[in-house]
Amino acid sequence: MKNLSIALKQLRDKKGIGQKELALYLHCTVGTVSNYESGTHCPDLDTLSRIADFYGVSTDYLLGRTHSPRFTDVSSHVISGRYTVGRLLHLLEHLTEKDKAFLAYGLTLLEKLRIPGESF
Repeated sequence: MKNLSIALKQLRDKKGIGQKELALYLHCTVGTVSNYESGTHCPDLDTLSRIADFYGVSTDYLLGRTHSPRFTDVSSHVISGRYTVGRLLHLLEHLTEKDKAFLAYGLTLLEKLRIPGESF
């Protein structure tokens, strides 16, 4: 994976360490780290997780699935009062189709009333 090999090299350079330090942390050889960085081999899932922990980034970042190095748990963001994104999603999953249609209608009305220049 080209994205992975590039990310590994950039993160190691940014941290200012050599391949030996990463190899010691991962309990592998310098050659193995070199192979990861050159794209010759890919780490297994356990090793990928340990690499992410070592650099303090998400595995999605290592795999090129996001440009943000940190994992953001959106589900814990508070919407209002005691309602978080996760709680709202949980409640939405249990609505009847009629209630979902009613909610969608309400959201449509809110969009029409929104303040100019702001978006949902």
